[in-house]
Amino acid sequence: MDKLRMMNKNIFEKNLVASLIELLKYSDEEVVTYKFMITPIFEANKNYNSKDDFMRLIYFSEKNIKDRVFNIGDVVNLFSALSPLYPMWIEVSIYDNRSKVIELRHSLRFRRPSQIQNVETGHPPFIVVT
Repeated sequence: MDKLRMMNKNIFEKNLVASLIELLKYSDEEVVTYKFMITPIFEANKNYNSKDDFMRLIYFSEKNIKDRVFNIGDVVNLFSALSPLYPMWIEVSIYDNRSKVIELRHSLRFRRPSQIQNVETGHPPFIVVT
């Protein structure tokens, strides 16, 4: 299994756009007009650390993300708060195509690039879910 060697804000954004192009079959100019709904997923029976708790309680708290939609810049900044630590995985799916909203369901475990999943997609940590 290949391991990811580096992740930063720019790579994360490039991988997000690549996953949107795969999902929507549009060019990168069109996909950046979409908005995002963020859904954190707490994985039972997994090990969490203090950085995971910090992200869960501060950045991804219900108060900060519930019933909100974000633009691509806000998403990149939000997920890059602990760079080079990023969620182990992020599932990308269409929430509402008519209003151009994408759902990002993500792990609340933030890890080093070598531990990030979905390397085989070519745009880790993202995986397209249809």
